[in-house]
Amino acid sequence: MAIQGIGSTASLWNTVSRKTEQQQDFKSLMTKATETVNASSADKAQVSISSNAATQSRTAVQEDILRYARADAQDAERLAHDMAYSRSDICYDLSESIKTNRMEDIKLASTGEKVGDEYKRQFYQNALHIDAQRMQIYNTEKAKGTDPVIILSKMIDFTNSQSKDYLAATGWLA
Repeated sequence: MAIQGIGSTASLWNTVSRKTEQQQDFKSLMTKATETVNASSADKAQVSISSNAATQSRTAVQEDILRYARADAQDAERLAHDMAYSRSDICYDLSESIKTNRMEDIKLASTGEKVGDEYKRQFYQNALHIDAQRMQIYNTEKAKGTDPVIILSKMIDFTNSQSKDYLAATGWLA
């Protein structure tokens, strides 16, 4: 499956790519994150749905990212900064679109739902507010002198508290 637009997750990967040994560990984490997008419905049982909103517990991959951040304060700061300043993006499955050479065949990687212009417009309108709130969490906590791992943890929890639609679109849906 061809996936484009992993957003914050891809940014996290770019932040740590400079260290060979740690790079391999993190690459493994990112592979797990990508596989999570295709998880079976049994794996999706962690998601609690209430009136079109989803609150999701931290995933194993997110816990691994936090463990990685705890190992190095500099990496924790970079991860927190990158998550705060990364723009939310839609995680696409382009496999059908590539085969058919038709843009109408673009789907969400997490659910297979077809993605049209109206969906994208609504997503990015909503994402602007979510991104601003995540950045506000980062800036407020950084100004207080909060440990970067705690800031990262707060931003992950904030993202996990978003609607099921947002989580599915961004590939954060467990």
